[in-house]
This record gives sequence, C-alpha cells and structure tokens, in this order.
Amino acid sequence: MPALLHAGNGRGGEMKKTGGGSGAAAPLHDMGPAGPYHGDSSFPQEPSVRNIAMRGLLSALLLALSAGAAAAPPARHLPEPAITVRFDYYPQDLGRIRALERKLASAIKRARAGELGETELHLDGNDGFLYLYGPDPDRLYAAAGPILKPSRLMLHAEVTKQYAASSKTFPLAKGDVD
Repeated sequence: MPALLHAGNGRGGEMKKTGGGSGAAAPLHDMGPAGPYHGDSSFPQEPSVRNIAMRGLLSALLLALSAGAAAAPPARHLPEPAITVRFDYYPQDLGRIRALERKLASAIKRARAGELGETELHLDGNDGFLYLYGPDPDRLYAAAGPILKPSRLMLHAEVTKQYAASSKTFPLAKGDVD
C-alpha cells in the first residue's frame, strides 16, 4: 500500500502517493523550515513573524485597557451604616415601606445628614432593616427619628447607632401612630 505525504507547497492540502507498491513506506523528508507537517493545524507550529506581531498587538491592547480601568475612579463604597433600624413587616406593608423610604430619604437629604441606603426585607421571615449612612449618627437620627417614630411599621422597631468605637441599641420611642 502506498504511503501518503503532504506535498508541503503551502497552497493547500495536496497529498501525493509515494512508493512503488512494494509495501515499504518511503522515508519522511524535511519539507522546509516548519517541518513535514506545515499547514496541518493538528500539530504545533513554529510561531511566524505575523503571529508574534499579532500577539504583541493584543498584549499592548490588553495592557492599555487594564491601565484605563485602573485610572478610572473607584466605585463609590459606602462605609458601615451609622444607623440600622430593625422592624417587623408583612408582605402587604410593602407600599407603606416604600412611602416611608421616600420620606426618610427626603428628610435626611434636607438635613444634609447623610443618605438612606437600601432596605433589606427578609423573604423567609418578617424582619426588615433600614440602613442610614452619615458621618454623625446623632445628627442622622435627629433627621430620621421624627419620620420613624409615628410610623405604624416602626411599632416594635429597634435602632442601632454605630459610633467609631461603640454602638448603642435601643427600642424606637413610641410616638403617635399614623
């Protein structure tokens, strides 16, 4: 049976028969700088100048993109909340919770005391948490307290003021219920 060898002319996958039918395979011969398997993607090849240039270009592009990302301003990261309010809620209270959030955000912004963070509502229970951020927990509570106290949602709420080295937790004082 004749052996098949790649012709190695770089124009395609031409194969030619060698051997005269004697059953003995002809020896493989070097067919250029890339070896006998030039053009066959199943064997590793020597990198060409074009491949090296393309890799260099891609490396430079990735380096430029990563440098641009490093120069971008960091994402705003809020510190620990100055005040955490834990309260009880029921699923039907969601509309009232959103209205309370709007009132709190507005009052805190007007007082320039900080900002209202996201509200956490546990799906597996009836615990809700309001997170208020600002440099001074007392000033923040002075702005938020008059909104929280009269809310029926805050009937059994617990407030935690977080100071630099300590924290103070207390039940929200009962006020006039809305």
